[in-house]
Amino acid sequence: MSVPIRDVLVVHPNAGRRAALASALPSYRVVAVESKTEAAFKMADAAPALIIAPPDDARLFLRQVAHAAPDALRVFICSKSDSVGLAELLQSAAEGHVFSVLDEALSGPELGRTLSHLLQHRGSASIAVSPAAYAVHFTLNEHAHEAQCSEIGNFGATLLLPGHLPLDAFSPGAVLETLRIEREGQVLFKTPWAQVQRSLVVHDEQGAHLCLGISWATAMYPPPPVPGVTMEEPSEVVATLRKALRRGATLWLQAVNDSSVQIRLEDPVVETVEEKTVLRCLATGTLEGSAGDEVDLFFEMGGQSYSGVCGLLVNGPDGKIVVQMPRTLVMRNWRSLPRFKPEPDGRFLVSFLAPITGHHITRAALDLSVGGLSFPFDASSEIIPAGSRLDATLLLPDGTSAHCQLEVRSIHGLPSDGRPDGGLRPYRAGARFSGLSQHARGVILRAFMTSRCRAISEGDEVSFESIWHLMEEARYRFHPDYPFGDDSAVALLQDTHRKVYSTGDLGRCLVYNSDKGLQGQIAGLRIHSRTWLVQHLAVRPGVRRGEQVSYELSNLAVELGEVQQDIEFIRYSWRKDNRWPSRRIGWLARALETPGLSFLRHFSYLRLPLSAESPPPPVRDLPRVRDGVRTDYVWIELYLRDRGELVRVLSEDLLTDEVDLSALSERFRAHGLHRRRRVFVVDGEYTPLAVALCEEGTPGLNLLEKTNAFWLLVPNRSHPQARAATQALVQRCVEHARERGRPSAIALVEDEDVAVLEEAGFQDLGRFSEWIFHRSMLRRVCELWRSVFERLGGSPAPDWSTEEGLE
Repeated sequence: MSVPIRDVLVVHPNAGRRAALASALPSYRVVAVESKTEAAFKMADAAPALIIAPPDDARLFLRQVAHAAPDALRVFICSKSDSVGLAELLQSAAEGHVFSVLDEALSGPELGRTLSHLLQHRGSASIAVSPAAYAVHFTLNEHAHEAQCSEIGNFGATLLLPGHLPLDAFSPGAVLETLRIEREGQVLFKTPWAQVQRSLVVHDEQGAHLCLGISWATAMYPPPPVPGVTMEEPSEVVATLRKALRRGATLWLQAVNDSSVQIRLEDPVVETVEEKTVLRCLATGTLEGSAGDEVDLFFEMGGQSYSGVCGLLVNGPDGKIVVQMPRTLVMRNWRSLPRFKPEPDGRFLVSFLAPITGHHITRAALDLSVGGLSFPFDASSEIIPAGSRLDATLLLPDGTSAHCQLEVRSIHGLPSDGRPDGGLRPYRAGARFSGLSQHARGVILRAFMTSRCRAISEGDEVSFESIWHLMEEARYRFHPDYPFGDDSAVALLQDTHRKVYSTGDLGRCLVYNSDKGLQGQIAGLRIHSRTWLVQHLAVRPGVRRGEQVSYELSNLAVELGEVQQDIEFIRYSWRKDNRWPSRRIGWLARALETPGLSFLRHFSYLRLPLSAESPPPPVRDLPRVRDGVRTDYVWIELYLRDRGELVRVLSEDLLTDEVDLSALSERFRAHGLHRRRRVFVVDGEYTPLAVALCEEGTPGLNLLEKTNAFWLLVPNRSHPQARAATQALVQRCVEHARERGRPSAIALVEDEDVAVLEEAGFQDLGRFSEWIFHRSMLRRVCELWRSVFERLGGSPAPDWSTEEGLE
């Protein structure tokens, strides 16, 4: 049933703590008093629904509450280091009093979330079950325990344990780890931890039992075990904060490293004052501090948490506060994949049996991705706690259905927009997919693309001749081996295009259409096992908003790489004389440089045409070149790690067991394509003098033919034999290209090696830049890219009504 919430009574001698507790419950009417004597008078006037108090004299206070407000929810705020307070609460529990305990050190968002959770627990549905049918397993202080479940709800349960167990071992606040509930040997619910809210000894016909009232979190994910990513670019910080305000995120302030007082900000606005960006707002409580002091700002948004340090500019007595923008924001991810809201004409329905009641439930997805979805439910009558395991059916917009399993990861209340709920408690359950079919994934991805940009569709359904013609119109310059007008190459490229992009496993091609026809295209390729290469961007010339088309295509190509859970890195490559990517992507790469997560490099692109005539005689007296073996693979990985190029090692399959691309080769072979890497080595006295990494691939995987190019590793160019070793490797790579029937040999090298290749007949076709970044940075990249694009004059969507004709 739904419990109407009237007043919340806060009792605390510290004024700052009273204000923080009041701010933590913005949706309720809060009355704050200093002493328990004053609280007694307040309870005599009106019985509150929730009472929050410190633990001193808890037994006396609980007896007063039992008389004046028998239905009130009792919560004590007590520090874990307060031994006297904990002893008082333990004695109160032993006398049979029922209450909950919260840690004094909780921050503002945690405190508000926990108090709301307790109120939700009280107002949520619960159902009595047969204890013999529901077995509970958990660990406490590294000791395994078994219990029976007599009642279960969305936010907690009642457990029965043997009566001989000591009561003080299960005192309020004790944490039960790895708790799971089973029925007939099948796991119905599992959570990493639950907390004891109350404990007492009860007696029935079977004797004495220890009865525990427990609650668990509304989310299954624990805090991130590693430090978050730090945003240092000022424009990125401002863009993230503006986005949080647009989404209605709750912002909190507190004194630096002091969680005793937190205030929630009302009506926050980002403004520019004297060329400085500030945050102006109203405070819900009193924050001690004057201009020049530092304060902590934190908020949560879109499955991520953010925190930063601000300078306090104004702290008025009327509650008006102005702070500077944080210098940095620390971001932590809670969800691995971005979700989208389905279009009204393309709904996804999920159907399953409720885990406890067995009722058949069908709901429309609120948002989803290939990794999971969320759906609404009524917490006043339906029991679907976070941690539930469900066998489900997903009904797709095309009328087909797919079977899958769901693990509920979180539940949160939905806003009622001020409307009376009529007894309903609408909630949102977030769940993770497993066992989802490839067909269902494809349907979700197409719906995802439509939600991002309706003008973009799958390119594998467009004839390759149309794409090739678009590239010719766009003066596409990245394919020296495939000149326009040579029809002999088109058939080969078309076959590769079909094999790569038809399934989506190896790559995806996207096209941008308007009423004028095909306007742009881009592709994403799994160039290495864990790396997604964004490539082949082309926009029809004459498009007035070509940058908008380029932006939409590039952004979606990146996001399609992220939705594949085994992709860890995104890779861009562009000519340095190409102004659009050099200005936009180059700036992003420098602004978001993150050691260990991103890698920006520059190299020269050199090409040697291989004619059908007999090759020139090899240069004599060069060092011997041999094929690489496993010991060389070990050296390559260690050498690049020593250079600080860990991102390159991971993103280019240069770990010892992956250098030959054996796993990636099998993946390409399954689609009738070739992908491999050869290693050539010139030995020195103890270690290699030089190494060549020679890539092999089906022609047309990348029109720049980076999958048929070689890279050089020369650890010591000052060595007397380093130049000769480089010449020998270049000669061997040219021979290898001839053996494979390649029309040219392509080298991607650093500046120091250009002269050697030019002496061998290679032509320098220009400088390129390449940026590789980890998927954890992707949302930062997309958000900053969007904000920069809008600031530089981009529009949210192209307007084709005034578009000029093809002429």
